[in-house]
Amino acid sequence: MNERLSLPTVCIVGRTNVGKSTLFNALVGRRKVAVVKDQPGVTRDRYYEVVTRFDFPFTLIDTGALVGEEDIALHESVRAQSELAIKQSDLCIVVFDGLHGLHPLDSEVVDLIRQIGKPAIYVANKCEKPSSALTATELYGLGLNEIIPLSAAHRRGIRDLLSRMAEVLAPVELSLANSHQDADGFDPIPEDGDDAIEEQADDFQESDQQPVESEGLERINLAIIGKPNVGKSTFVNTLLGEERMITSPIAGTTRDSIRNDLARNGRSFEIVDTAGLRKKAGVKDNSVERFSNIRTLRSLAQSDVAVFLLDASEGVPTEQDARIVGLAHEKGKSLVIVVNKWDLIEKNPRIAEAYRIAIRSVFKFAAYAPVVFVSARTGQRCLSVLDTVVEVFEASKKRLSTAEVNRIFTDAFNSKPPPVYRGVPIKLLYATQVTTKPPTFTIFVNHPERLRFNYERYLKNTVRKLHPFPGNDVRILFRRRSGINNDRRRAA
Repeated sequence: MNERLSLPTVCIVGRTNVGKSTLFNALVGRRKVAVVKDQPGVTRDRYYEVVTRFDFPFTLIDTGALVGEEDIALHESVRAQSELAIKQSDLCIVVFDGLHGLHPLDSEVVDLIRQIGKPAIYVANKCEKPSSALTATELYGLGLNEIIPLSAAHRRGIRDLLSRMAEVLAPVELSLANSHQDADGFDPIPEDGDDAIEEQADDFQESDQQPVESEGLERINLAIIGKPNVGKSTFVNTLLGEERMITSPIAGTTRDSIRNDLARNGRSFEIVDTAGLRKKAGVKDNSVERFSNIRTLRSLAQSDVAVFLLDASEGVPTEQDARIVGLAHEKGKSLVIVVNKWDLIEKNPRIAEAYRIAIRSVFKFAAYAPVVFVSARTGQRCLSVLDTVVEVFEASKKRLSTAEVNRIFTDAFNSKPPPVYRGVPIKLLYATQVTTKPPTFTIFVNHPERLRFNYERYLKNTVRKLHPFPGNDVRILFRRRSGINNDRRRAA
């Protein structure tokens, strides 16, 4: 049993396209936690969720296909990830396709489970109709004592599965409780309700680096974004110190947004590896890639910091790179630009600065973002990215006093007054910082509609001279103090 996990661990395994991810979503209780589609090989990486909605809490793992992955180049990596999940689990739920009955590859799955020696519950999925349950009886030919028919898509038979899981996991929970009581003097599963259990579940760690929650320090959620095949998964593996994500030279290897926990220097991170984003015109509707892109955009929206990866070997950033960075900019996310595969670039004293200038030229709207040059393959400077992430995250929370804000903008207006409007000077009436993440300031003036973009840019630069807010956009809203009509909100 994996001692890193404070809850019993259950993994869902089986050959390809038997409904493993659909069952995973049914047990977790939220729609589309894992991407599901009626085609083989959608799931490839391990996907973890802590389930606390039943009488017994547990960690659930969704896996790729043990056998039957159509992409031969990825089959060994997918299988290795699934086998690792089995070995760190206390219980395996082995899923078969009850609709079509016995498949030649099912015996290979059963043999592997028996070789590893983990407790297993066997289920026949897709048994919506009585005829399907009858077809599923063919699976007893594998030498199994019990097969539970169910329909994950229609949530039928889930209660029978849970009852059997409770029987198998009861000794595991008792063993965990006794182990923690002996070592630490307390019961690891509190009896104060779901909230207490969820607080404990936050300690769950998927990497070999133990989480160390520091009091008063927020966990930082960072989304790793970029085009396909720029090395996002390799970069995440390097940060975690293990082969947690499947990597290959094939573009589109990662199909879902996979969360990983990491602690470093007393700080806790949730790192989300996302699927690469291609041009919308190149993505077919209702395809796996389309669903993957939606998950990537959702992960970006939920993140605190966006870490954008570039492939240095591709040369100057492309228009698609600019679009992806623009998404993070428009959502007001703290941003770090990481130039990967720097080990492939011929070194000379000026090459890094020239590349930095090229990045600034393409991403003019995000000139505030720090640039870090790394090699995910060798690990060079990868961990320094986390230091930069902490810096930009803390900057995003910085709030200036109203007195300081008024002083900054008053000096700016006096130093360079805006153009006169119809013979009437535009006067600063009041200014304040209204929010953080990103830092946003509201300036009340008598004629907000006459302040142009170039003057707004001047005010932003004035703020940054005193308070740089690295990695964060500075947004300024112009408003008329007398009312909300004709207000002009400007957020570049």
